[in-house]
Amino acid sequence: MRPASDARERERHRLEIRAWEANALKTYIAYQIIYWRTFRIHDLPMEILSNIIRFIVWSAPSPPIGIRWRLELTWVSKYLRHAAISDSTLWNAIWFRDDPPFERSLAFVERSGISPLDLRINDTETRKFTDEEVCALLKALTPHLHHVRMLIILLDNWEPILSVLEWLSDYGKNGDPPLSMERFEIHRTGNPYIWPGLVFKGERFDPVDHDVSVYSLFGGKHIPELKSFTMNGVYIDWANSPSLENLNTLDLRRIPLELCPPLPRFREILSTSPMLTKLSLDGAGPSGNPMANNINYTAIDLPHLHTLVLANFAAPFTRSIVSYFTAPNVKDLTIMNFRGEDYGLFYEFMIGRFRKIKLLTLYTTNCPPAILPTVIKWLDSMPLLTYARLASLEYDILQAFLFDPGTMKEVLSDTDRKPCLLSPRLNVIEVQNMRPEIFAKFIGARKICGIPVKKTYMAKGMVRTFNETLLQYIRQHIESLMIVDIGGKTKEEEELLNEP
Repeated sequence: MRPASDARERERHRLEIRAWEANALKTYIAYQIIYWRTFRIHDLPMEILSNIIRFIVWSAPSPPIGIRWRLELTWVSKYLRHAAISDSTLWNAIWFRDDPPFERSLAFVERSGISPLDLRINDTETRKFTDEEVCALLKALTPHLHHVRMLIILLDNWEPILSVLEWLSDYGKNGDPPLSMERFEIHRTGNPYIWPGLVFKGERFDPVDHDVSVYSLFGGKHIPELKSFTMNGVYIDWANSPSLENLNTLDLRRIPLELCPPLPRFREILSTSPMLTKLSLDGAGPSGNPMANNINYTAIDLPHLHTLVLANFAAPFTRSIVSYFTAPNVKDLTIMNFRGEDYGLFYEFMIGRFRKIKLLTLYTTNCPPAILPTVIKWLDSMPLLTYARLASLEYDILQAFLFDPGTMKEVLSDTDRKPCLLSPRLNVIEVQNMRPEIFAKFIGARKICGIPVKKTYMAKGMVRTFNETLLQYIRQHIESLMIVDIGGKTKEEEELLNEP
């Protein structure tokens, strides 16, 4: 009878263990649920609690979520509300996303105290701010303008844009304390062909309630703290504006040639900004005759320039614009919308000019047969090229990556000897808005030539244009295909830009 008794004892013991484990699990779950109710968070020193709150707020994955989290922290308890509102650094990064009169955002401004303000004001596709709404906002911001560190403006219509320029000009002339802005961006997102006083589609455009349409930047007052300057679809009185010196970023876009800074002023900006790291010129640059502008001028050395963007220039202007400076350490080059004209002289001038390029962006750019040898030589002069961003391209320019620069023969057709392929380090591609068959042909050819693309970041919209056969072909010819929302920097981009 003893064996049966032992079996019952073992079974009873096993059931007791299971019951104990179940109770332990229930206790653990209950503990996790009530942990923050039992944790004595109100006993933490204020400086520790402030650090915890900062970690929460600044880890938000997007600005809208960051706004919501800041608000929710003030709803938990009186103690947390006091801790959050007392920390001005939680409220100084403000994106005006609420509707006029912007009560929530202006409350953030008040909570920020005298800490440096980072402001972003922009309307949306569905909601364009009126001139009256923007003027009321600017009036509310005037007492805080002297401690604005970053100001980013994106508005569709001319009237509110002019109000912003007038506001900054008036404050620069009369305001006290002085401005201490480090970054300034102003973007007019509306029609790029509409300008005050000019005729568009048979009608002259005159901004409503704005007799003056050109203002001096900051009223002519120099702001020594200013390091980043962006002007997009807007113009200023360059003659009476302050000097822009010691910049690390200069970004000019969509400005008619006659409204751009005169060449001497443009050269002054470059020569007085030896630490410039990013230069972006998109349909804007120095005004004047592009064929005569560079006569009797020596090139300005920009040894710290790492990022260069050239976009939307007529062919005669492209070579001229690059001749104004030398930048031997550029790592990231962007060329956009160079098509429809003969850019052969530009590519010829670029040969050997930027030998340290690691990232190359080509958007809406073509390569007619007449300039193919020149483009091949240009690409061959960038031996460190590792990462390419490609969009809206035809096969003519992709074909250049399949040539042996020594023989000027396409590698796939060169059966006489072992070929040397162009851009041997190129192994990461970011692609969007390209015909599937063109991209598949390019990817397959690179692998057949012996130097395959290892990783591709493809925009979600482009993936939807592939049929299953082509998509399978792509997956067979690259090691990794990542479907992403194109926009932010990838891990490989960050690593290449941070390399010495």
